[in-house]
Amino acid sequence: MHHLKKPASGIARLATLVLAAAMPAVPLNALAQHAHGNLTAIAELEAKSGSAVEGKLTFHEMPGKGVHIEGRVSGLTPGKHGFHIHTNGNCDSPDGMSAGGHFAPTGGRHGAPTDKEHHPGDLGNIVANAEGVADVDVMAHGLTITLMGKSSIGERSIVIHAKEDDFSDPAGNSGARVACGYIDLVELHMRM
Repeated sequence: MHHLKKPASGIARLATLVLAAAMPAVPLNALAQHAHGNLTAIAELEAKSGSAVEGKLTFHEMPGKGVHIEGRVSGLTPGKHGFHIHTNGNCDSPDGMSAGGHFAPTGGRHGAPTDKEHHPGDLGNIVANAEGVADVDVMAHGLTITLMGKSSIGERSIVIHAKEDDFSDPAGNSGARVACGYIDLVELHMRM
């Protein structure tokens, strides 16, 4: 009996290899474009500009609605803090400036998320309590999490600022960048 299992195992491996070779190669971004599901992304926030801010945010695409952003941020000063998607997926610089400007693929004015005209990356403010903790629960309309596309936030960055976003153009007077996180695609839920 033991002798028969070995050939069966080899046959199973051969069948798997034949099936794998017969499948067409499909790039991940093509899968993302044709998905009938959604992507999930995360951002681990790094302290910037001498702050002690840290946290983790999760991004869930809600088809037809936008992107739901949730998580917890600590180490903030109590009060409101500007909260934006930035163009570059780079948080390497000590002041967070490597993240570039606000994500504005269609141009337009900076503003509140409820304004008729605003950058898609304008997420408004998060509010830190007396202990410096902000529970984030934001629905960002008009955004997607894909590898490609004009409204995609995948592989960009999210930035928290030292001060409140007053929604003035061009960038809301939010002050220094106290936290930055790379928006990392982690999971593709798909039905083909």
